[in-house]
Amino acid sequence: MNRSRAATAAWVAAGALTIAGAVMTTWAVVATPSATFGWFAYQPLASSVLFPPGFVMLSHAAVFGTFVTIVGLLTLSFLLGRHLGRAHTRHEQPTDS
Repeated sequence: MNRSRAATAAWVAAGALTIAGAVMTTWAVVATPSATFGWFAYQPLASSVLFPPGFVMLSHAAVFGTFVTIVGLLTLSFLLGRHLGRAHTRHEQPTDS
């Protein structure tokens, strides 16, 4: 596999990771029914807090989808930096001293 095919494969894989992770996270948050806690065997104290404010319960699929999205975005940013660095070095003019 030559350099251009490998670079294209890396871009496609990074984009696919990003899109698949975003779709998985969206599906896990939107399509999965929210958890219900049901009946407890005791009555909690009136002054106690069961969950801290802003507490969000995520499913394993949502956490994994977020992880895959982050890995895809990091890979895309690495590839973009590498591409811009190579383009910059190609266009530099040699200076005469």
